[in-house]
Amino acid sequence: MLDSHIGNTHHNSCLIRECIHPRIPQLAVIGFSESFSNLYASEIRCRWLAELLDGTFKLPSVKEMERDVRKWDEYLKRYSGEYYRRKCIGPVQIWYNDQLCKDMGRNPRRKKGFFAELFEPYGPLDYVSS
Repeated sequence: MLDSHIGNTHHNSCLIRECIHPRIPQLAVIGFSESFSNLYASEIRCRWLAELLDGTFKLPSVKEMERDVRKWDEYLKRYSGEYYRRKCIGPVQIWYNDQLCKDMGRNPRRKKGFFAELFEPYGPLDYVSS
């Protein structure tokens, strides 16, 4: 079963939140940040993992996690275009960070006000724990 996911040419990633394989939830892969634009995404991912291990939230069922991996893969294909096969999450980092915030029970809308949410860029200070 695992062989069908590892090295799969149809999917960019088989890890939920780019961190945990749905069928091996006791193993987490943190990875690295490849640019300054997504450096804080790696930090949020580490916070997500720490809160998971601390019991703040629980992983969904294997079926739900696999569905979520497919959703993430489709999102990457749609918004990364020709760069889809690379592991950079730069083009989709706000959506990715929103998913991590939702998992941790935090509001993914981190800006103060409607217009700020629409027009101000997101940065590391938007994800500081309150």
